[in-house]
Amino acid sequence: MRSLAFQVFGDPIPQGSKRAFVVKQRAVVVDDNKATLRSWRSAVTDAARAELNGEAPDLGPIRVTLMFFLRQPKRPKAVVPIVKPDVDKLARAVLDGMTDAGVFRDDSQVTTLTARKRYTTEAPCVRVFVDGDA
Repeated sequence: MRSLAFQVFGDPIPQGSKRAFVVKQRAVVVDDNKATLRSWRSAVTDAARAELNGEAPDLGPIRVTLMFFLRQPKRPKAVVPIVKPDVDKLARAVLDGMTDAGVFRDDSQVTTLTARKRYTTEAPCVRVFVDGDA
């Protein structure tokens, strides 16, 4: 796989918890933050597709590095964000968007994942780096 690197501007949105309920004897599962999550994942998908430039999905092991830059509050509790959103839920949303874009067939192919949260006084975003993990 060739290496990919792209950036998505906007407030990173976590893949929220799921809610399940029954409608006409059928189970329905939805994300708690469906509206905001949809637009964030769509932005990730669009950026990944643009970087892929029509290449087929990779079928081998993948290494992904995610750098999340979150808005710095006026009074942060620490130098780095030790508050919500959880880094694992942020990563899930980006990985699912990359799956939708066709970067890989399934995010189960990700064998190495590094994800970091940092504060920024500039535009919030995620920086994504992808390559093979041999």
